[in-house]
Amino acid sequence: MSEYFPLFQKIDAQRRILVIGGGSVATAKIEALRPHAPYLTVKSLAFREDLENMLRKENIAFAKGAYHPDDLENIAIVIAATNDRSLNETIKKQANQKGILVNCVDDRALCDFIFPALVRRGSLQIAISTAGISPVLARLVKRSVETLFPANFSDVIDFLQSKRKIVIETLSSLQPRRLFWEKFISSGAIDQILKGNKRKAEQIFNKFLRSQDRGDNAALYLIGAGCGDPDLITVKAVQLLSRADVVLYDRLVAPELLERYARKDAEKIEVGKKRGKHHMKQNDIDHLIARYLRQGKIIARLKGGDPGIFGHASEEIEIAKINNAAWEIVPGITAAVGCAAHSGIPLTERGRSKSLRIMTLYEDDVYDDGFWRSLASARGETFVFYMSIKHKTLICQKLIEAGLSADTPIMAVEQGTTSEHREYAATLESFPVLYGETSFMSPTLFIVGDVVRYRSEHGWREEKTGLKASFFDYPSLETPDGGKIYAYS
Repeated sequence: MSEYFPLFQKIDAQRRILVIGGGSVATAKIEALRPHAPYLTVKSLAFREDLENMLRKENIAFAKGAYHPDDLENIAIVIAATNDRSLNETIKKQANQKGILVNCVDDRALCDFIFPALVRRGSLQIAISTAGISPVLARLVKRSVETLFPANFSDVIDFLQSKRKIVIETLSSLQPRRLFWEKFISSGAIDQILKGNKRKAEQIFNKFLRSQDRGDNAALYLIGAGCGDPDLITVKAVQLLSRADVVLYDRLVAPELLERYARKDAEKIEVGKKRGKHHMKQNDIDHLIARYLRQGKIIARLKGGDPGIFGHASEEIEIAKINNAAWEIVPGITAAVGCAAHSGIPLTERGRSKSLRIMTLYEDDVYDDGFWRSLASARGETFVFYMSIKHKTLICQKLIEAGLSADTPIMAVEQGTTSEHREYAATLESFPVLYGETSFMSPTLFIVGDVVRYRSEHGWREEKTGLKASFFDYPSLETPDGGKIYAYS
């Protein structure tokens, strides 16, 4: 967590920027501050000739003389760019007494703030900082960002500024205005402005404004958030999440997704469930969805994994239909796919697995011998069990009893695809001996099938220090009755 909070400070004629110093360091800072020339004051005992020429050319106020506390009147921030640390300390102390922030150049200990690398396109400003750790890295990032925004991108900002009033007058409420701007900015109008075709941009603007719905925009988006790693969300999911007035999110949704992509003013409500404890029952979630739809809100129902896999999607869609609201399903990477990929395992593979079955164990299934026989009779199939932690030993026992080979590979994946991703591999016979007493954290899923053997061959990530050793790290394991269980190769 950074100790620096990014902030854009307002500067005007009543609250100016004061630079103290007239050498090379001061020159570099003044160059960076040139866009704020009307609100800049420089003071120094002496000035480099090139700096003094620049100050005159840019009409920047400057004065020759020693620093005096009276120089701090009507000042918002101070840049101390002298080579006298004692003087810099004095400036900082006296400025801080007046509530003025100080930057002492190249002396982080005396800085109340630091300067970011800045990409500026008119009123669009993008600040980049590494908290002073690596200015070189900040500059490299700046260089990459600058390629995304042409030098004339300020024309886009000017165009948007010129249209703000008419949009506010035409679309009286916030939601239609927000949707209009999102649609317009995402259209080809921006390219037309950058090419200098402002009349074409005007035509697109007028067309969109005339056609913009001024009424109810209620919608329900069932969005798959992916299986843990926040980078595994889809582009479409990000687009729709950023539109939502309300975000109803599950417990397994990565918090980074809300921080990155949800609107800051969106209402965010956790509605997640975990084994043995429901933060909110499904009926309560349904009532919540209905209430917000009747208010004309756009709802992002953000679900871990994929909304169509054990996600109550049909119930929630029915609520949208009853309320005559638009709805859409946005698929996500389900845990089976994400965890297997993270572990280097293909879920299907020629010669080893012809199909994939994703399931969860309901109480009726646990003691249904016919259910287990149906699994054991499958040939060349991969099984993935969701939400079945408490049945981990029973899964192995029942599959063997039903006829599956005792040396069939099984792997538990705990906290899949997250920074806490852990893997526990064994066979149906050895897993209860090795991990029967292990308390796995939720979410944990189990992958059963010959494809688990690929883990040792296709693993692409460095193992984390402290990972629990798996069964395959040992040539054999002695069982309590004195026998040995051998690892497969």
